[in-house]
Amino acid sequence: MKTESRKSLETYALLIVLVGLFLGSILLASVLSNNSFFAMIPEFSWDMVNDWNDIFNK
Repeated sequence: MKTESRKSLETYALLIVLVGLFLGSILLASVLSNNSFFAMIPEFSWDMVNDWNDIFNK
């Protein structure tokens, strides 16, 4: 009989593998179609971040 912690670890490991396969398939599709996945991600800018004035003045 498996312990609860063992079942939890197996579940988390399975979820990590499934998420890795999902993201890996997206990256593989972008490589195979000659698109750069990382070029599609917008660059970070501090203008994207709301400050407290923007939040309270809406």
